[in-house]
Amino acid sequence: MNTRRVAIVLASLAAVVIMSITCFNFFCVAQQLVYTTISVSDARAMIQSSSNLLVVDVRTPEEYVQGHLKGAINIPLSDLPLRIGELEQNRPILVYCRTGYRSAQASSILVKAGFTQVYNLEGGITAWINAGYPTVTP
Repeated sequence: MNTRRVAIVLASLAAVVIMSITCFNFFCVAQQLVYTTISVSDARAMIQSSSNLLVVDVRTPEEYVQGHLKGAINIPLSDLPLRIGELEQNRPILVYCRTGYRSAQASSILVKAGFTQVYNLEGGITAWINAGYPTVTP
């Protein structure tokens, strides 16, 4: 059996869509893998209203201790593939970094691994702080 896998990424303002296409000989199956990029105000509302939300900071430990979102766990982007098993697939996850670049990469990793409720904080903790929202330090 000849099997090929191709990933296609389509970007929009609200979400990044990752299409996973698996081809078996003469037919292909497409699966849509999505994460949603949300504003700091939407993220704050989500944090305040959802007790089940897991907040993941993908910055380095050194960045994390300088200040992070209350209740966030630190899993650096470089460690995420090795530590992905620590996360619950059916739980909503808000991912952030300093500016949004690493968290977008982390969000893609999560949806490719089967996570279905992944939210990327647009602008990262920098946008969070600029909006006047609080951070905590250990």
